[in-house]
Amino acid sequence: MRAGLQALATPPGGDKVIFHLHGIWSGIHYVAARVASASKVPFVLSAHGMLEPWLWNCQGLGIWMKKHVYWKTLGFPVLSKATVVHAITPLERDHLQLLFPANRIEVIPNAIEVPVSMACGNGPRSPVVLFLGRIEPKKGVDILIRAFAQAHLGSDWQLQIAGPAWSESYLAELKRLVERLHVQNQVNFLEPVFGNDKAVLLDSAWVMALPSHSEVVGLVNLEAAVHCLPTITTPQTGLYDWESGGGILVEPQVDAVASALSRAAAWSRRERDERGFASRRLVEERYSWHAILPRWLALYESIQEDRA
Repeated sequence: MRAGLQALATPPGGDKVIFHLHGIWSGIHYVAARVASASKVPFVLSAHGMLEPWLWNCQGLGIWMKKHVYWKTLGFPVLSKATVVHAITPLERDHLQLLFPANRIEVIPNAIEVPVSMACGNGPRSPVVLFLGRIEPKKGVDILIRAFAQAHLGSDWQLQIAGPAWSESYLAELKRLVERLHVQNQVNFLEPVFGNDKAVLLDSAWVMALPSHSEVVGLVNLEAAVHCLPTITTPQTGLYDWESGGGILVEPQVDAVASALSRAAAWSRRERDERGFASRRLVEERYSWHAILPRWLALYESIQEDRA
């Protein structure tokens, strides 16, 4: 790995090189940062939310200790030599500034492909609240189940939870929660979905709910918006502008999510569709590759100019 990275750092044609590291905790990130520093190659560091406070503090004492030991002894001394530290959201920037006080930090959101040929459909929408993603504690699935039960939307409403389970024991815990809350006839756990099967869910649900404790622009929100499906999510996803596009932002708390579900269930079809169209426009204008790619090119160019 080291030899391969050194070859990338010193191309035979003398081309200018920038390393871009995506992640924090793997060996390749550490080695790449060391190679770049030794070869005087500028590098961009994208943490992708791996340094967010929730992930430091809410995964148990053992993980907390391992992270802190690695960060203080190996990670920070090398990764802090980054030419630019990349934040995906303003919220992540604020957190990264505490860890990298001397570094240049630039904010560029995640991006998603928005097919021009794909229009929002006007087909039927079912009384379904959709969760799509990894079924794990960070995603707030337990909060969503409790909120759905508390909202009492009516017997015709369904909560569909689709995605891979973080662990079988956690999935079993959620299923026991469903039974304790007496909503087993309305809550369905689905297998992970892809391709056309996923598109069918996005095109038929009434609203998506993702009460995550920590994200950096949860891409599934953007993906839902491409299908004109409004989402209920949290400020912790970094989507500070989400409500300007028709979505709803709430704290990852049961009462707040239950209130948002009740609001969404009360939308008329016209209001629901208007919110869906507004969500798609927001993504096209701010989170599509058409909008984001020029910002990356400008950042890379500025690094080369500073190096010249």
